[in-house]
Amino acid sequence: MKLILLGSGAVRPDLERWGPSQIVHAGGENLLIDCGRGATMRMVQAGIPIQELRRVFFTHHHFDHNCDFAYLFLSSWTLGRNHPMEIYGPRDTERFCRVLFEELYREDINTRRIQPTYPPRGREYVARDVIEDEWTLEGKDYTVRMVHTIHKPQILDNLAFRIESGGRSVVVAGDNVVCESLMKLAEGCDLLVHECSFPSSRIEEHKWGGFHTPPRLLGRWAKERGVKRLLLKHFCIQKGVAVEPMVEEVRSEFGDEGLIVGRDLMTVEV
Repeated sequence: MKLILLGSGAVRPDLERWGPSQIVHAGGENLLIDCGRGATMRMVQAGIPIQELRRVFFTHHHFDHNCDFAYLFLSSWTLGRNHPMEIYGPRDTERFCRVLFEELYREDINTRRIQPTYPPRGREYVARDVIEDEWTLEGKDYTVRMVHTIHKPQILDNLAFRIESGGRSVVVAGDNVVCESLMKLAEGCDLLVHECSFPSSRIEEHKWGGFHTPPRLLGRWAKERGVKRLLLKHFCIQKGVAVEPMVEEVRSEFGDEGLIVGRDLMTVEV
């Protein structure tokens, strides 16, 4: 197993840190989790054949986590993908795909259907809203366990994923506050990939506590739940917000061993 961090940034434009997205390679298959700004190009840079991609997972549907998906879906088809893409995510995932490919891009897709090099099955998709409290997808030599987490729950649903293969485990979270469902999912995992958006002081000052996890609390609960390695991502760099002070907050609770500061195109063997 390995994880490729395609984008370590967040909402704000950043040429060094592109939008939230990562690949988990498990059971010989590349699983894409979130598809933020520049994810398709980062996959190409990482040498991942986008036309072979079969399964995509969304943590939630804030635009910074899904804005590159239409480009990925259509460009992978035009490059020869000849199988339906499977898309799993929280409530509104089916509607998101339907609006994109049966409404907004319907005529675009129809005009390209005559191209003999564009395989007919590549314009198909199968989308599923995961509304169960917990749901598991069985793949070839891997499983993906999904649970709901909390990130502005009165507006949208939110998922985290635990991928297990060959006795190893990776947990990927999106944006969330500290919640029991995620802590239980991450217990004893070999690698936890988690947001580190703002310093604790900024979260308290601007009342972001209903959206994001303070770095110090992240380090504390990850240590308590036996997380072996912790990879930080989703850095929302702006005036008054820098990476190192947030990392130091996590380090003060989690320790230095096993702590990884994410950067675009980083590969972590699991």
